[in-house]
Amino acid sequence: MARLHLFAALALCATAFHASAVDLTPRFVDTFADGVTTHLLYFTDGDQKIGLNINHETSVEAGAGGAVFRFPKFSDILFILKHSPMSADQAFEGVTLEFYREAARRLLPPGAKNIESYGEETDPITINRWRSYRFTFTCESTGFLRKITITFLNISAQEQLVLIVTASLQNFPEAANRSWQIIRSWQPIRPGAEKVPKGS
Repeated sequence: MARLHLFAALALCATAFHASAVDLTPRFVDTFADGVTTHLLYFTDGDQKIGLNINHETSVEAGAGGAVFRFPKFSDILFILKHSPMSADQAFEGVTLEFYREAARRLLPPGAKNIESYGEETDPITINRWRSYRFTFTCESTGFLRKITITFLNISAQEQLVLIVTASLQNFPEAANRSWQIIRSWQPIRPGAEKVPKGS
């Protein structure tokens, strides 16, 4: 019972923090650099815009408490980027690691059956000096066997996001690659990059 109360307290702390967190509502802006105009996805962090590169084979919409990425060529692939139910000051070790395990299972698809854990990984995302921790599962959901990774990602000392990647076993390598290409492009949009080119 004490464990459940502690987990609830951690979740409430995380929820309270989200009021000042990155706004994961998908928005778009045209940027202009080196003679090239790019239609860029961005999120907002106060006055700062955080840009991500997506290609014409990717769609994104608000949903699931964050941003949902879909890939029309692979209808079974889904990538969700949302705020974490935990918080960045909770270490990926010791007693709090058990709370991360519980949180990861809560993030699996509703009604998932025959859930199997296939390991955990420290710092699978190796950019921007971010810290992260990943859980890998398989489960039966919506009529077929899926592989799912749930990655808790500290983008700063104060903020933690969670990345959920799901696909059929056959298409999971494609899902992992596409989600990685998106998250690795995370970068602030430079002041002036939104200038419209002359003559437009």
